[in-house]
Amino acid sequence: MNSENENTQLNRSSNSSAGASQTNWKTIIDAASNSPTAGQSREGVARRYWPAIHAFVRKSGISQAEADDVTQAFICDVMLGRDLLARAAPERGRFRSLLLTSVRNFAIDELRRRKSPTRKPASGTVFSLDDDRRSGDQNADLNLDEPEHAFHAQWVTMMIDQAISIVREWAIVNSQEVQWDIFNRRILEPMRTGAEPISTETFMKQWSLTSPAQVANTLARMKRKFVAALMEQLGNFDDDPDMIHREVSTLLQALERKTR
Repeated sequence: MNSENENTQLNRSSNSSAGASQTNWKTIIDAASNSPTAGQSREGVARRYWPAIHAFVRKSGISQAEADDVTQAFICDVMLGRDLLARAAPERGRFRSLLLTSVRNFAIDELRRRKSPTRKPASGTVFSLDDDRRSGDQNADLNLDEPEHAFHAQWVTMMIDQAISIVREWAIVNSQEVQWDIFNRRILEPMRTGAEPISTETFMKQWSLTSPAQVANTLARMKRKFVAALMEQLGNFDDDPDMIHREVSTLLQALERKTR
């Protein structure tokens, strides 16, 4: 593949990635509106971000049996019910941190509510003995490292799935099915499912390739496209470049091991 053609296809891949991000943002913005399609968009947003929210809730110490209900409550009461989506905007690029902060506060309040003793005075109104403890140390008894790690892991998984869809679509549109098959069965399937990577010799025989370098070059090219798509997805929903760099670097290390 010559340099000019590769640059053209890279631009197409970038445009496809940007289009996917714009579609996701349009869904978020529409979900916060009163448009005729807002209900459908809210359902789409809830389904898309459920795994990351649920992962945080579950790792916060809430039982598996109750995690679904708590996740549902957060989505209905906070994410969709308190203008959380209306505070998100593409130009800010901080939806991940906004969502994480909200679910963290919700989980803290939920755990404190469960642990706090209550008293019922003669008036019949229930007061929590801890209602006045809204200081900065309210999460001192909750280790947030594990739930936050679970949230980020699910978030990256979601973005990886989006990046995979973008690269697969690019391959189909540009008649690059061979390149996609090599990348998918050598890199993606082993990374996602633990499947055994297909050998270079197998690819050469299957696709009538004449040199191992053809497989190696394909893997390098497709990896660049995948990483570019992933960076685009992560960057459109997060304003922490250091975190994005760490996450992509970790993934690159895994990809490097698969391409050896």
